Amino acid sequence: MVLADKKTRVEVTKKHEGSRLYQPFRALGYITSSIPHSIQYRGQAAFITTGIGRSFHIYDLEKINLLFVGPRFDADVVSVLSIGDETFVSSGGLVTICQRAKRVGELESVSRGEISNLMQFGDYIIAISEDNAVVIWNRVTRELFTEIEFEIESFRVTAVVHPSTYVNKIVIGSAQGSMQVWNIQTRRCLYEFKSFGSGIACMVQAPVIDVLALGLLDGRILLHNVKLDSPVMQLAQEGRVTALSFRTDDVPMMATSNAEGDVALWDLNNKRLLHVLQGAHDSTISSIEFLAGQPLLLTSSADNSIKEWLFDGQDGVPRLLRHRSGHFAAPQMIRYHDDEGRIILSAGRDRSLRYFSVFRDAQNVELSQGSLVREARVRKVKVNELRLPQISQFASNPAMTKDWDDVITCQQNSTNAHTWSSDRKALGKYTLVSSDKSVIKSVAISACGNFGFLGLASGVIEMVNMQSGLSRRTFIGHTKAATGIQTDACNQQMYSTSLDGTLRIWDFSSGKQLHCVELPSLPSRLMLHRESGLLACICDDACVRVVDSESQRVVRKFAGHRNRITDLAFSNDGRWVVTSSLDSTIRTWDLPTGHMVDWFKVESVPVSVAFSPTGDFLATAHMDSVGIFLWANRTQFAEVSLRQINPAVDLSSDNALLTMPTTAGLSADDDGAEQQPVESADEQDGVYLAAEQLTDNMVTLSSLPKSKWQTLLNLATIKKRNKPEQAPKAPELAPFFLPTVLGTEHRFDLKAKTESKEGDKPIERSRISTASAVSGLARALYRGQETMSFAAVFEYLKGLNPSAIDLELRTLPVDDDLRAVKAFIQACTAHLRSKRDFELVQAYLQVFLNVFGDIIKANAEELEPLLVELRRESKSQWSTIDGLIRYSACMVEFMRTSK
Repeated sequence: MVLADKKTRVEVTKKHEGSRLYQPFRALGYITSSIPHSIQYRGQAAFITTGIGRSFHIYDLEKINLLFVGPRFDADVVSVLSIGDETFVSSGGLVTICQRAKRVGELESVSRGEISNLMQFGDYIIAISEDNAVVIWNRVTRELFTEIEFEIESFRVTAVVHPSTYVNKIVIGSAQGSMQVWNIQTRRCLYEFKSFGSGIACMVQAPVIDVLALGLLDGRILLHNVKLDSPVMQLAQEGRVTALSFRTDDVPMMATSNAEGDVALWDLNNKRLLHVLQGAHDSTISSIEFLAGQPLLLTSSADNSIKEWLFDGQDGVPRLLRHRSGHFAAPQMIRYHDDEGRIILSAGRDRSLRYFSVFRDAQNVELSQGSLVREARVRKVKVNELRLPQISQFASNPAMTKDWDDVITCQQNSTNAHTWSSDRKALGKYTLVSSDKSVIKSVAISACGNFGFLGLASGVIEMVNMQSGLSRRTFIGHTKAATGIQTDACNQQMYSTSLDGTLRIWDFSSGKQLHCVELPSLPSRLMLHRESGLLACICDDACVRVVDSESQRVVRKFAGHRNRITDLAFSNDGRWVVTSSLDSTIRTWDLPTGHMVDWFKVESVPVSVAFSPTGDFLATAHMDSVGIFLWANRTQFAEVSLRQINPAVDLSSDNALLTMPTTAGLSADDDGAEQQPVESADEQDGVYLAAEQLTDNMVTLSSLPKSKWQTLLNLATIKKRNKPEQAPKAPELAPFFLPTVLGTEHRFDLKAKTESKEGDKPIERSRISTASAVSGLARALYRGQETMSFAAVFEYLKGLNPSAIDLELRTLPVDDDLRAVKAFIQACTAHLRSKRDFELVQAYLQVFLNVFGDIIKANAEELEPLLVELRRESKSQWSTIDGLIRYSACMVEFMRTSK
């Protein structure tokens, strides 16, 4: 009866709110979107602001480095405008003002729906509202200046421009193809142009006064004199015009873009097309602009990229100078590449393989597939048409990164697999062809990095040498497509799953089958935790089955997802299995207990998950997002309750929906505001709460994160590593009276140095106060010594960070006849005797002995009785723990080797 009650202790009385284990950290891979960018100049430097979902980015154009990430808004960003230190952001019908990516105010609110096409006009901000009105604010007072309304049937506003030298005048373009000139002071329409036969998509001021350039929906580009209402020039391109710009470095050139990602360059002197950058982007180019006075063209597109083109040739054809890009279609598979959790490899639906750095965005890059741009120019096709087919699965191992290729991929419906080099960031040497010309369904790399594996649709598995690309061995046994391949850490065994419903274990050296495990449902993916030898299979019945490679038995079955499982990952210590599903949930299962301990729901369906090798982050990729999202593991820095949760949860609950991470990461404004806080014992009603100590005879470790005491032991090394190489130097002060050189000309003697006398030096004052104060730890020790109860001492230390603990121990007074030193030794002895917080006491003792070792040695006779008692108690507790560890290790080894 007791066992049955224990099994049913699940969370039933409290509603699920968010995630207990994970907290949104940041998003990777977002560069720009379909929103037109804004460029601002500060002296010789130029900066670009781009809208990203519900935030914005600010880059410097010298190297396209990310400088600032804006705050998260309640709705998607529609338009951005940068003026000086201020960034105006339109989102959700409001225009917010930010300085250095921090909110500082808002323009006066107007109830006109979304606000788009933000534009500066002197001290005014002009925009187009969703209900077809031109709204104008005073930028200084932030108040609404005026509004100009139009009938949408006769004049739907699409563009606004201010003609140079026209005071208080703006020209408004419409989808009907006509234009109107308005005076914003008098709110009067001064002139209306006849329709040009097609809707106006964009307008810019030409370098010549009175001339505007108009981009039409039918692909025509018109240069029109607004003063005389007469055409100056007419050109035409393929596709509607999305943006245009004029070169301003004395070269008569105009650039236009279309919705197919092409850029057309026009020679204005000869009125002809100079060159077309076909496939410059993979999607609609939202904004194009020449930098002021420079032969540089900047383009941004909805394909999540920014590119700079340099005109340094005599033929007027630009070359790509630098760019920053990410996936322009959602990633389908992500995996951590290195053992430090710094690099993530991602394969996307855009037919690319990308390399992401978790810490430095400047290192993000697409692995090259060759000179596709040059080949596309010769063939006159788009670059994306020359890429390899979409990657269906990949595997990587950095063990031999410096020697040969370390990544292997298979593509959809392809009989070829390809090797890649993460060191060269490019396609590797070999194209591996399946022996029976069947499609390659799965790939893997051995733990040593020497061998690659190809799982074929015929069921055959081939082993190839990664250095030479030659076939080494064939594993024959499966009757249908191999869906997953894994190898152990010592190259003793290879594991595979197939659509024939089996999991087979093979001898690595001979290729012979050792065991075959029948699965009740068809497996679609296989993962291995090498340290524990546990294999996790995703099955078509929305279950995950965990198989022990030693006993060849299913030891765990995790069921609860309402739809197909898309991916799974082991935690770094092998304790958890994290799964993602088409039901938009991400669940965490505890392997020792077999229970679900956490779940949360996300806005977009997760398609892939990966757990950091260091246990810091969970990385996820989603069906409708081009970025990679990082979730911080709360158990690394807080105490988290891992209570059992009923897998049959209500997915319709809004409380379970977790906000997706943003590129801004965690901030002081929203940190924890919408996320589930770590629960205290008082908040956990209706569930079983484990006692701090089950019995007085059991040695108990603390429940604090491991970093609390590990950092304390290595604090000196951490401080030494973080110490600056050179201390900052104060600038030399010039003398009040500059000495001069004798002669007819009045010149300063720059070589002369003023010598200051010793008496002129100010008296140095000690920065340390002469008044001594007793530390908090010393006060707690004195109080505990009076009653010989030191529980409050350790509660006080538990609430401090490692640096504060180190400071408290180092500042214990020694001028009180060693009273504080004796009290600390007594406190450690008493806490060891209570059999609590064993590892914390050992960490505190190590720091204490390192600091006060000389003092203890000098006063050995006085402190000897206390030290002998401390040693006896510590030795007694360690002998108990050591015996339990040895017993457990022998028992585990016996269970693993017994048949």
